[in-house]
Amino acid sequence: MAKRKYGEGSVFLRKDGRWEGRIIIGYNENGNPKTKNVTAKTQAECKEKLQALKEKWGRTSDRLKPDMPFGDWMDFWYQNFSKPKIRQTTQECYENRIYNHIIPEIGKIPMNKLTQNDLQQFYARLKKGGRRRLTEFTARACPTEWCAPAIPPVERHLKSQ
Repeated sequence: MAKRKYGEGSVFLRKDGRWEGRIIIGYNENGNPKTKNVTAKTQAECKEKLQALKEKWGRTSDRLKPDMPFGDWMDFWYQNFSKPKIRQTTQECYENRIYNHIIPEIGKIPMNKLTQNDLQQFYARLKKGGRRRLTEFTARACPTEWCAPAIPPVERHLKSQ
């Protein structure tokens, strides 16, 4: 029997003689897989039931389209594949970089039009100007005078949202 492709699920014969099909439908907060399974008397019947189960609970990656904006794909990837497996502090760091830097800069470019040049230009802008953006929290929490020049850009940024 040929090996099944990633995301198709597993079909195997149990010790009691029944066939079992199993798919991963997502991950819990600890990063462990959540599964659904079906059982049947024959392998063919099990594959049919597994196909119906995949249609009902299958992976959400089927919703991804080549012309979708990169920002939508980045958000989908982060929420479904990365976030469930990482610590809270890492989540905060990733969310800052994704939602404050990556998506505003290159998030509107369709996936099928995103080029290596777009990514290199984005990286060059980050390298030249830095990725630090002032937020309302950092501007108001700063007790020294050197923060005063930073407050007007923050207010402009907040008004545009």
